[in-house]
Amino acid sequence: MEKYADLLDLAQAHTERETEIRIHVIRGRAQGGQGTRCCTDCGAPIPDARRARVPHARRCAPCEALREPGRGPLRSCA
Repeated sequence: MEKYADLLDLAQAHTERETEIRIHVIRGRAQGGQGTRCCTDCGAPIPDARRARVPHARRCAPCEALREPGRGPLRSCA
């Protein structure tokens, strides 16, 4: 029975985290509109195609890729 309780706790934690992420995205859209036109890391313009696909994007694709887990230390993409 304890095994099922652990699984339920994990499921609830996952659901709560997903809800937090969705709330964060919605608040970001409400406050910042469509993200930014220029990358906050390197200053390069964010292409319209990326902004359409990821409306809350604050970084260009190369800078975002550098921040993904398993990609190594953060570096400037300029």
